[in-house]
Amino acid sequence: MGKDDKTTLSQDTIERARQAGGPRASLVVYHRDQVKLMPLADQGELVVGRAWPADVVISDPSLSRQHAKFRRIDEGVEVSDLGSTNGTHYRGERIERVLLGPGESVTLGTVTVSINLTAERATLLEGIDPYEQFFARLGDELVRARTFRRPIALLMIRALGEGELHVSGWVPRLRNTLRPVDRMALYGDTAVLAALVETDRDRARTVASALVEGDRLGEPTLLCGVSLHGAHAGELVDQARQLCRRARPDRRVVLEGDDPEGPVAASPVFASPRMRELRHLVERVAVSNIPVLIHGETGSGKEVVARAIHTSSQRANGPMRSVNCGAMPANLIESQLFGHEKGAFTGAERTTPGLFEQADGGTLFLDEVGELTPAAQAALLRVLETGRLMRVGGTEEIQVDVRLVAATHRDLESMVGAGSFRQDLLYRLNTMTLQVPPLRERPEDLDALVRRFLDEASRESGGVVTSIQDEARALLHRYPWPGNVRELRNVIDRAVVVCPGDAIGVEDLPERLRKATGPIASPEPGAPPSVEALPVDDDAAFKDRVKAYETRLILDALRATDGNQTQAAKMLRMPLRTLVHKIRGYGIKKSFESD
Repeated sequence: MGKDDKTTLSQDTIERARQAGGPRASLVVYHRDQVKLMPLADQGELVVGRAWPADVVISDPSLSRQHAKFRRIDEGVEVSDLGSTNGTHYRGERIERVLLGPGESVTLGTVTVSINLTAERATLLEGIDPYEQFFARLGDELVRARTFRRPIALLMIRALGEGELHVSGWVPRLRNTLRPVDRMALYGDTAVLAALVETDRDRARTVASALVEGDRLGEPTLLCGVSLHGAHAGELVDQARQLCRRARPDRRVVLEGDDPEGPVAASPVFASPRMRELRHLVERVAVSNIPVLIHGETGSGKEVVARAIHTSSQRANGPMRSVNCGAMPANLIESQLFGHEKGAFTGAERTTPGLFEQADGGTLFLDEVGELTPAAQAALLRVLETGRLMRVGGTEEIQVDVRLVAATHRDLESMVGAGSFRQDLLYRLNTMTLQVPPLRERPEDLDALVRRFLDEASRESGGVVTSIQDEARALLHRYPWPGNVRELRNVIDRAVVVCPGDAIGVEDLPERLRKATGPIASPEPGAPPSVEALPVDDDAAFKDRVKAYETRLILDALRATDGNQTQAAKMLRMPLRTLVHKIRGYGIKKSFESD
């Protein structure tokens, strides 16, 4: 070894390496959102690089074609740099050769490789999915949770501070702590997501606390945000991220609902003509106290518009409360809105005021109001007519002064005709109606939104990523954004997290964006709604729910491929013949045929 080799290890590390001697060794490779486990035989060696003839090929421009060699010896694993351009780093210093013990790691460009030396085959990879696969599974779990009325929790956990923050130093412990049925995904180098199925609020808090609270040798401070309710996967991820950002070392776990105010929504972007027209309507309606009904697709920014109405009104100094009626269990929504008395039902250990009381003197925003149960609709109508409410289990009426702003993506008039929504309640709600256009219909807003989200995410991550490459920006303009502004925000936030340089590139964007082939027109009137917009009726038969869910998946796959059924079948991982049969059976095809 040369005199500049960084090979000095503590006696403890050398002893651990000796004790771990034996044939069962592996390299754990962390690259962007993926984790790979590569077995390393006794006295064997593996070359990691960007292209063949490397044994472990990782397509990343920060790697050289043959970057570093890993060799299993009795004392542990010897790592040798192969003259790479960006170097091999150990504990922040560039090395030519180093001896690693169990759990230690080196960095090759933007790739981290840690050493796993165990007597048994490693199980680290089980339950850690690539991000896109995790996101799809999360959507599936949400449908199951709603169908069978079971709880679900999403945790975002991130490392805080300086020094060794990389997930390789602490994600193995987290994965081993969770159940096999729980899933995880990397969210960049210093954060992970964990989906806990059939997990209620109390258990979610217990699990999150066990994962992040307390100081552990060799681990950074970990913070956690827990999202419990969401109509879609993107909403859950967005909420978990915002909650995690509010966590602090003295309050490491923040659950949805811990702060009744909730995260403050930013002001709307009014760059496009349609949004400028909407701004004028917001300014006009803000000066009154009449109820407002906001129409728009999921994720289009209805709550942002509602908050703009509140902040521009005479109630701006009063509280604003928000709830997604579609994300709350049907048996809890009345208690959430109107409060409950102690002992009103099992688990009601104390008297709790509802959102109407909390918003007294201010504004209450009811998102997805079309999802309210008939009983909740009747109670809501009474509050709007009398200004008085009664808590669940209570006997006395309570006077409240609240301005109501409601929102929905559903056709409430059609629901009235079908008998699932009260006509008298609709008359009360739609005194003034606003329409928030989907993102695909206001492309002039996209660049301004990207700039805002990029600045916010960059500040949070230390200000390294400051721009976006032209090719990546063009891809953002070509994508149809079925999840609207919320989806765009999630994409930009994660791109900042995984970007290795100072400018977001195409490779930093999700695979579904990279597969987009061109601009996609808005659905024609009467066409089936997008995946995000298609509701699942709690009272529907199971086969109807399955049909609705499959229709959602197929519609978005067709829109993402510009109606190309072959590409859509590949995206859905199903035979083309099966897809064609379902398209015909569900009456979808006509929406994508040319005139």
